[in-house]
Amino acid sequence: MLRIIKVLGLTTYLLILGGCGGGSVGLSASSGVTVTPSGTRVLAGATQQMSATAVDGSTAFTWQVNGTTGGNSTLGTISGSGLYTAPDLPPPGAAVTITAIEQAHTSQSGTATLSIGYSNASLNGAYVFSMSGLNAGVPWAAIGEFTANGAGQLGKGLEDVNNGSSVSLKTAFSGTYNISPNGLSTAVLGTVNIRFVLVTGGQANLIRTDNNTVVEGSLFPQSQTAGSVTSLSGPYVFSFAGENTANQRIAVLGRIVASSSGALTAGTEDVNGPAPLLNASVTGSYQFDGNNHGTATFTDSNGTHTYSFYVESASDLEFLSSAPSQPLSGSISPQPQQPVTFNNASLNGGYVFFVGGNSPNSGYAQAGQFNPDGQGGLGTITEDINTPGTIANITTTGTYAFDPSGNGRGTLTINNQGPNAPQTYVFYMDSSTQAQVMTTNSNIVASGLIIAQQSGASFSNASLDTNYGFTLFSQTTPKSIFLGLGTLALDGQGNLSGGNLIQNLNGTIPATLSLTGTYQLNGGVRGTATLISSGGGSSPFAIYPVTPGAFVLIGTDAASPYLGAAVMQY
Repeated sequence: MLRIIKVLGLTTYLLILGGCGGGSVGLSASSGVTVTPSGTRVLAGATQQMSATAVDGSTAFTWQVNGTTGGNSTLGTISGSGLYTAPDLPPPGAAVTITAIEQAHTSQSGTATLSIGYSNASLNGAYVFSMSGLNAGVPWAAIGEFTANGAGQLGKGLEDVNNGSSVSLKTAFSGTYNISPNGLSTAVLGTVNIRFVLVTGGQANLIRTDNNTVVEGSLFPQSQTAGSVTSLSGPYVFSFAGENTANQRIAVLGRIVASSSGALTAGTEDVNGPAPLLNASVTGSYQFDGNNHGTATFTDSNGTHTYSFYVESASDLEFLSSAPSQPLSGSISPQPQQPVTFNNASLNGGYVFFVGGNSPNSGYAQAGQFNPDGQGGLGTITEDINTPGTIANITTTGTYAFDPSGNGRGTLTINNQGPNAPQTYVFYMDSSTQAQVMTTNSNIVASGLIIAQQSGASFSNASLDTNYGFTLFSQTTPKSIFLGLGTLALDGQGNLSGGNLIQNLNGTIPATLSLTGTYQLNGGVRGTATLISSGGGSSPFAIYPVTPGAFVLIGTDAASPYLGAAVMQY
């Protein structure tokens, strides 16, 4: 049931994050010009009038934001009279430097800094969402779209819901939202109450906060061109997961080729769940029916399965099963267009991996790092496995192999240790730097990602030096679930501060907690962290950094198999 926000899955985007860095913009020295105010916080979309005073009495100035005359949409803009307008999303570092340059004497200038916080303006435009979990102990999932007006109102909402007994499509809704300066937010989507945390790119993790519901998900900006997507073309990887009405987890991974005529062909899929493990061929069809919406069928040896979907972009679509007994949800995304062929050489270098799910009686969490050699060996594997009651941090070995077809499907064998720990996995490559992965152990149904680490990175405490939004998931029994959502500030020196934690404790929402703690990275592939809450709790974690902009967390207390991810906010 773990859902990791797509930012963590977009390796190209992560490389951009890694280059952004963290921390605030410093105040440079003035040379004859004083700029005020300095150190003031400006919320997203708001304005701040800047003033400049020159020693020589000049009154005409050229205004810049971070060295760009007039600024831009990312940094915020500034007029010729010094009126600064903050961007809708905080820029890297959540701060900008405002410079006033004397027009008559361009060697004379002064600077001031402004910090930028989130506001309702940070949710502005069209969005697609997906969420799943339990409602009153029954599997529940929903996908949909809406528009936000930047001022707290949601409109043009449509959603598809599978509540375990029936399915409704394209149900209209409206709503409201409120965003705090740190990016923690509340929203009402029709009759559904959620909390979410914004991260870079305007994406968000969310949890449902209605009593007796345990639901988590994600929110993504919808492409401005989504409405023009009326056909699919080329190979796509799909990943669906959920629980059936008996609270048994099901996971599906596969690849299929779409044509503009509406046909889905040349597919292969792997299914893990209460039925016997399945690796089968799959075909199908799809059609669009307006409002960025459509339906699709997938036919395999178990029969025909129907889904609805919403278009996030030409590259990504969110899917929901139309079978009430199996409310699966997930996404499809395109593989590189042919003639790309995947083989053992396609995996080479350092990768972080994680899978989360459950067994018939308990939850399961696993995260680690390996170093494929391009020839079928995984090199040294460092990993943590947490099954309630048992925790293991091990160093081991393993192998991998791609299917001869070159379609991106492959298998992993990891020499795990511990009770019922899976040793075999199947994966499908989304791209050359990322794969969807799933266990093929009938006792453990868990799925997740394999993600290439930033090339050449050696992670130390200084590598993590910014604000992060994070999500956590823990399942100790099939119906005992913990969800966590919040923010953390890492200072590059091993300290965690200024954090907040919103919890869903098996359907009960307690008061928001503040967080502090420590973390430690010594240049290796694995680090440690301790989160301390204002409620008196202290939880140990292992952390596996992907880039300075994102890392995976796994709990190292055997009582709580936490698994989650942290993604840079700004």
